[in-house]
Parts: sequence; C-alpha cells; structure tokens
Amino acid sequence: MESRKGEVFPWRFGGVLVSVTVRDIAAAAGVSPGTASRALRGHPQISEICIARVRQVAESLGYRPLRDRSGRRRSEPLAGKRIAIAMLGIDRTLASYPAVGEAIHGAEEALAEAGAHPVLVNVPDPAEPPRSLRRTRFDGIIAKAALQGDIVAALGSKLRGVLQSNALVWILGRPAGVEGDVVNPDNLIVGRIAADALIAAGHTRLAIVNPKADHAMFALRERGFREAAAERSASVASFTARRDANEGFPIQPIMDVTQVQPLVDALLLEQPRPTAIFCPADSIAAMTYRALASRGLQPGTDISVVSCNNERSLVAGLWPALTTIDVHLQHVGQLAVRQLTRRITGEFDGSAVTIEVKPTLLPGASLAPPRPDHDGPAKPGARRRRAAGRT
Repeated sequence: MESRKGEVFPWRFGGVLVSVTVRDIAAAAGVSPGTASRALRGHPQISEICIARVRQVAESLGYRPLRDRSGRRRSEPLAGKRIAIAMLGIDRTLASYPAVGEAIHGAEEALAEAGAHPVLVNVPDPAEPPRSLRRTRFDGIIAKAALQGDIVAALGSKLRGVLQSNALVWILGRPAGVEGDVVNPDNLIVGRIAADALIAAGHTRLAIVNPKADHAMFALRERGFREAAAERSASVASFTARRDANEGFPIQPIMDVTQVQPLVDALLLEQPRPTAIFCPADSIAAMTYRALASRGLQPGTDISVVSCNNERSLVAGLWPALTTIDVHLQHVGQLAVRQLTRRITGEFDGSAVTIEVKPTLLPGASLAPPRPDHDGPAKPGARRRRAAGRT
C-alpha cells in the first residue's frame, strides 16, 4: 500500500489556484453549492431567475471558471457525474459534527467546482443500505465510516456490492479489511505534535483522556503521543473508556459530560497528578473543560489541555482558548475528490493508497508551564470522589 505525505495546503485543482469558489457564490446567493454549480453552467433544471441571480453574484465576486492555457474553459472530468458521499454506520448527529462535517463540506465544494452532482447518503445500519444507494447508479463514492466496532462484519452483501463496483475513496479513516484509497490527517504526527508541545512547555507527567479507546484513529494519535513522550522520558497515564462490544450501529457521538467526568475524576486522584492532558478530538476536549470546571479547575492555570482537529464551532466558545492541532479537515475532503478524479479518469489505477495531510499546531491559553505546586495532592473535592476509568 502506497503512502503519500506532505500534500501542500491549499491545493491546486486543474493546475489553477481557486480563490473564489462555488461555495462562496452559493453562500452569497443563498443556494446550495450543487445548485450554484448547475446555475453557472446553465443547467436546464435550474430556473432562469436562479441562473441570473447566481451569475450576478459570481460576477460581483470576480469568479473565474477554470481555464486551460489557451484561455478556453477546461473540460472537467467529473462534470455531470453523480458522486455519492456516503456515511456508513454513524449517527446523523455525529455526521453533523465539525470533524466530519468540514471534511464533507470540502468534498462537496470540490465536487461542485468540478461540475459533479454530489448526493449525500446516510447509511446508519451498514447491513441495510437505503434504496437510494442501491438503486442509483453512481460514478464514484466518497465514504466516511464508523471507526469503532466491526463495521466490516456488519456490511451486508448489498452494500459490499455497491462499494466494490464503484471508484471509492475513504475520508478520515478506512475500515480494516476493505478496499479503496483513503485520505487522512497524519494521525501519528498529530500525537507527536501534542506531546512535543506539552514537553516543550515543561510538562513531564502527561495524561490521555479518551472515552473512545476503541476508536481506530484515536488509537493512532495515542500511539504517536506515547512514542514522542517516551523519547523525551515523559510519563503518560491513560484514562479511557470503551464502547460496549454488544452495542450495534450507528455509532453515537460524545455529547454529555458524564461520558468524560469519571475519567477526569480518576486523573485528579492520580499521585503524583498529571500536569497536562491530551484529548484526541476537540469534542472530547470541550467535555473535559466542563468536567474540570465542575471540580473547580481551569485549563491553562491548574492543568494544561491540548487537543486536535480544530473544530472551530466547538472550540470558539471555550475559555481559555484551547490549544488544538489543525488537521485541515476541508483539505482532506478536497484531496479525496482529487484522488477520486484520478481513479475515474484512469490517471491512477494502481493499488490502494493512503494520502496523509500534515497537521499544524494552533497554540492557545490552555497550554502553559506546570504550576510549582503540582506535586501536591489533588483538590479535596476530587480526592473524596471515587476513582473510575483508570487504565
């Protein structure tokens, strides 16, 4: 399996760096990216009023369609093609979380820019795909699957057939045992960046808070974190929880502080207490903030917190500002469309590849040097609470 690292961000599509995108036009015109794309091309199913409005907005924004060196408009290989964006085995609420939603939006934007027709298909139960996926002929599929549980075993023959008969690119993780290319953040590097940042600030007693210990991508991030910590002689304690093995699909998101509070309480009872926490996703960090606040502790002052994904709508309201690692989620979706184009056109017909996007640290006030008194006992309120979740 081939691995490609270090893709440049932002990327060029068709050799031209796009400044004003179809998504920008769609937002300004109050329509979907797909409608904006079809309106710009004068699609017969779009009303003349809508076409005129979208084209007026495009002109006002200075939009220019992709053109070749002769100045003629390029013929897009995805133009008119129907591409499924399929979410397999995950709850609709999880699909709307920024970590997934931003990658999906990146794919939608790139597909609309290329003149394709994206079709969003939700498959909460992998054993029973909806008719829209089974009966509609697609030219390619971009898929996001649950990374907890054995989704391969849960795949029904109908869904397997659909996946095997189409050009296929996974985003944010490829389930073990299935074919297809995948575009990921470099998750090992994500973990290493987090550990390096904490250790550079003076922390040597580190902790991981993860209520999804069986999540494949989170496991890679933890592995990178532990490797970097070991190289610098820092200790790492894990406070984790696992999903019930008998729990089926769809996978539910972390939405309640009670899913994280026992792990934080166990951490606070640890002696000597860790001075810094790594969370493998911003959604977990947001709950960790609440769990710490309920025990009278403040990130960045009493204990440092570093997370990842840069899920802006989740972290915007956190105080102090969260130190997170940007995994360039929209870029992941854009690169997936780029690789799918290669597959559909036959430009790339080799074995499955893994394309990894380099992450970037975004410092915030939640990361600070450890307090001198951190060798002391945990807060009395936390000490009285019973430990839970220590692994």
